[in-house]
Amino acid sequence: MRSNPRLILLSEEDRSELTGILAEAEEAQQVLAAAEAAQTRVLAKAGAFAARLAEGSTAVVRDRDMALRGVAAEIAAAVRLSDRSVQRQIDSAFALVNDYPATVHCLEKGLITRAHVAVVEDIGRRLPLELKGEFDQLAAEICLDETPGRARADLEIIAERMNPRTLTERHAGAFRERKIVRYPIGDGMSELRAVHSTVLIEGIFQRVTEQANQVIAAREPGSGDTRSLDEVRADLFADMLLTAVPAIEPTGDQPGGLGAIRAKVQVVIPVMALMGQSDVPCDLAGVGPIDADTARLLAGNSDGTWERLLTHPITGLTMAVDQYRPTAAMDRFLKGRDKHCRWPGCRMPARKCEVDHNHDAALRGKTEICNLCCLCQRHHSMKQFTAWKVRQLPGGVIEWTSPTGRVYVDNPPGHGVHFSPEEDVPDDLWVKWTTFTGEFRITDQPADNPHEPAPF
Repeated sequence: MRSNPRLILLSEEDRSELTGILAEAEEAQQVLAAAEAAQTRVLAKAGAFAARLAEGSTAVVRDRDMALRGVAAEIAAAVRLSDRSVQRQIDSAFALVNDYPATVHCLEKGLITRAHVAVVEDIGRRLPLELKGEFDQLAAEICLDETPGRARADLEIIAERMNPRTLTERHAGAFRERKIVRYPIGDGMSELRAVHSTVLIEGIFQRVTEQANQVIAAREPGSGDTRSLDEVRADLFADMLLTAVPAIEPTGDQPGGLGAIRAKVQVVIPVMALMGQSDVPCDLAGVGPIDADTARLLAGNSDGTWERLLTHPITGLTMAVDQYRPTAAMDRFLKGRDKHCRWPGCRMPARKCEVDHNHDAALRGKTEICNLCCLCQRHHSMKQFTAWKVRQLPGGVIEWTSPTGRVYVDNPPGHGVHFSPEEDVPDDLWVKWTTFTGEFRITDQPADNPHEPAPF
């Protein structure tokens, strides 16, 4: 019989030792960040030097490249790296220092990591030069409070909303580039790669994952089936493609194709986008932005695959989910509010998390919204079996206290990313989910159902 894990408690001596280790880890991280910032600045200086050497030339582009090659070769020989690698580093550093000064400053002070900078650089390159300064300020502010993974999710939305061309416009063109490609990889194996709409790819992946988990759970002892989750997913994928009848309409991204998906995918839709008064990008939770046209199509789809969450146009907080039932309503609301595990930095989607009591039910904690949040299995177990403590503050804010006494606050998703909409926003917004017609309805009248949300 498997024994339950024991509760890990710290003595005063243990707590003192851990505090010392923590201080050393923080100092090492700050030293590393400062060194990386210093390296970035000196490489940017090398890029500026190469550009100055080429000034006045009639062939500026060619001569700057030659000057840069020479400078990169000099540095590469000294630090024992490839000159091509150093040249790429110089180009990156030059762009970072000039386009993202606030982000580099935060790195220099040890307030963020190089991984944060890589996220800012990757997403920022999608914006025109004149918008990078504003993006840099917003990105630095978000990176101060979030891990690189969570910061990426927020910055994806910010970059999409800042882009002068809407995601709806860009998606229309990109959708014409959908395709599948095969690549031989040796040993009798090949790779099949599909380029398609994000919502469809996510639905496909979730469906085949759910089916693979069912296959593994149904295994009989001694069956000899030792396939991993990846292997079962690949086998199911091949079976479905070889034997299933296609459901996608030949004319493109129609409701018939989307409705054929059997997976649970969460779509976050700003209410003004749902009303057709805005084309701001929406969010495929845990994946990234999708265009407003696709989100509106999904909002009107009555199939149970798509879990639709409406967010307030200014605060960004959840206004409603698409169903309200006794007991199940609380679960759906919490997963709509939290969107992912509420341990600081964890991005595990809420649909894969457990709804947990902050103040344990066994210790008379109440089963109510203000005492519940979504935690993944890893962080649920950590809360249960280690000296970490958690409590919920007003507004769905989760406060964690570490064994050494440090306090970390996790704000609900959407807390730090909101814009003033160009459209007029009604003073009172009510949302009703009409089960008969399978659609959201925006109204200025209170809901008849007491389980439906109050206006924001």
